[in-house]
Amino acid sequence: MRSFQEIKDNYRFTELEIEILKGLLPLVEPHADRLVGDFYTLFLQIPDAAKFLTEERLPRLRGMHRAWLLSMFQGPFDERYFQRLQRIGHAHVRISLSAHFVYVGMNLIRQHLVRLVQTEVEPRLRDGTLAAVEKILDLNLDVIARTYHEEEIRRVFLSQKLDSLLIRFSQRFTFGLNILLVVGLLGLSLGAVGLIIQDVGHIVQGRLDQGLVGALGSVLVLWVVIELLDMEIDRLRGGAFKLHLFVGVALVAFIRKVLVASLSHQDLLTEGVYLGGILVCGVIYWLISRAEASKP
Repeated sequence: MRSFQEIKDNYRFTELEIEILKGLLPLVEPHADRLVGDFYTLFLQIPDAAKFLTEERLPRLRGMHRAWLLSMFQGPFDERYFQRLQRIGHAHVRISLSAHFVYVGMNLIRQHLVRLVQTEVEPRLRDGTLAAVEKILDLNLDVIARTYHEEEIRRVFLSQKLDSLLIRFSQRFTFGLNILLVVGLLGLSLGAVGLIIQDVGHIVQGRLDQGLVGALGSVLVLWVVIELLDMEIDRLRGGAFKLHLFVGVALVAFIRKVLVASLSHQDLLTEGVYLGGILVCGVIYWLISRAEASKP
């Protein structure tokens, strides 16, 4: 924000106008209570403003408002005065009072003071007096409203900055988890290769049935791991998530169970459950694959 001296210079706020305002204090002070009363009567009739004006707050607010009103005709218009106006703007932001009511309130004050000058100040001094009153009101409104908007922007900026930091952290954290998933799938693929080598060893040792069935199951596991690894790499590059592959994992698990059960000679009920699982997973796999293929 600009310095208060710069603001006063831009408004051409002169020493003569300061003296005019100080000369109005004896005129304004007797009307201060009525003016403040009218101010709060207006806002108590506006629901969005009245909710801030509780019975506990009102006496203190009236006193503060009266002091602010008279300060426009007392001075000194220095840095301390400037800081008091800034605190008013900050207070409005802190309680989330709309800036709209700042302008509404200042308009009411302006009407009362202009009417007072027009009725109580002699005609030859009226124009200069009105100019001084208008200027101090505009100056107050400028500082209060500017402080309000700057504080509001600062809060929004901090909120957006925090949101941005959280989003970036979440993205990087998720990316790290995806990398760990890829590493895990690589480990699983190496494990599946190890199983295949072990099954080939069984074949070489002459245990053909165990080796062939085991190798078939291990190849299925390796195929699923490769598919999952391809999907994860594709997703890291921006590809779509493929749900059917996870159903495929369950399907392969049931198939491998059936192959193992055929070697261990389990009862028909158990094998029937495994076959039923294959049927259900197969149907679900087919339906999901069709649904994903139909997407644009």
